[in-house]
Amino acid sequence: MSTTSTSITLISPDISCEHCQRAIESTLGALQGIERVSVDIASKSIHLSYDPGRISLEQIERQLDEIGYSLAH
Repeated sequence: MSTTSTSITLISPDISCEHCQRAIESTLGALQGIERVSVDIASKSIHLSYDPGRISLEQIERQLDEIGYSLAH
C-alpha cells in the first residue's frame, strides 16, 4: 500500500514566540499521520506534511484550536 503525503501551509495570527513554535511542533509532531511540521514565527506559518489517510485537516485544525492557536481562513 502506497501512502500519499499532502503538504500544506497554515497561518495562525496567534504565533508570536519560540514557546508557540515549540508547543505547535511538539503537539502536532506527536499526532499519528503527521510526517513533518515546522513553524516560522516571522510569517506566523505552520508548514505541514501529513498523510490524509491517517489524519484529516479538520483533526489538525481542532488540535491547534485545543492548544490555543486559531487559523486564518
